[in-house]
Amino acid sequence: MDKVNFYALCHECFHANNLDIYASNEFIEKFYHLTDFMLEFNKKINLTALRDERSVISRHIADCLLAAKHLPEHGTVLDVGSGGGMPALPFAIVRPDLKIVALDATTKKTAYIASAAEHLGIKNVSVLTGRAEELGTDPKYREKFDVCSARAVAELRVLLEWCVPFMKPSGYFLSLKGKNALTEFENAQNALKQLSCKLEIDERVTLIEPWEETEENDRHNFIIRKVKSTDKKYPRRNAQISKNPL
Repeated sequence: MDKVNFYALCHECFHANNLDIYASNEFIEKFYHLTDFMLEFNKKINLTALRDERSVISRHIADCLLAAKHLPEHGTVLDVGSGGGMPALPFAIVRPDLKIVALDATTKKTAYIASAAEHLGIKNVSVLTGRAEELGTDPKYREKFDVCSARAVAELRVLLEWCVPFMKPSGYFLSLKGKNALTEFENAQNALKQLSCKLEIDERVTLIEPWEETEENDRHNFIIRKVKSTDKKYPRRNAQISKNPL
């Protein structure tokens, strides 16, 4: 990857999306090494369908950064279904004050995230391997996080049952959603009620890819507040969650 071209693409994309606050040389240098590491690692295991730096800059990095302003100062964040480390790694780069745990059920993916963090010298990311519906019942993790985040993992009503048990009372779920966001939200009304949550913010954003003149992608960043402690019967077993979502 050509570093000069990468810097130029980042500046162009970040400016188009009002993300200039993240366009420092320090951040872009880390994004460069993250993108290079990710694309190389992707040849070994499937982390992303994206294969070039332009797509990674816009559809991964910028897309995650559009939600970064919602993160609390000095908070603890659990990124559920972190996969290729999105949004955990971009969040960690631009918010070194946070303590971020990247959770995924696939050992190869959490190993990648740990390797990427070490490669980049990121100290505020750790990994956790396991299934959310099992770890959400563990006193070590249950109601221990200020924020849970999830991006491109599952339908919202399923995600809520996976994520809400990890959040402290008054904590919130940061759900990064794409084109089906509003339909998913309508279908999640019972889940919100059963899990004692309420929608605080529905931020509609448009991801602009400046090198694609007609390519504009609508997004919704949902901030869903946890009102009180989660009933002990949640989360249920995954077979129940899948077969009968709330």
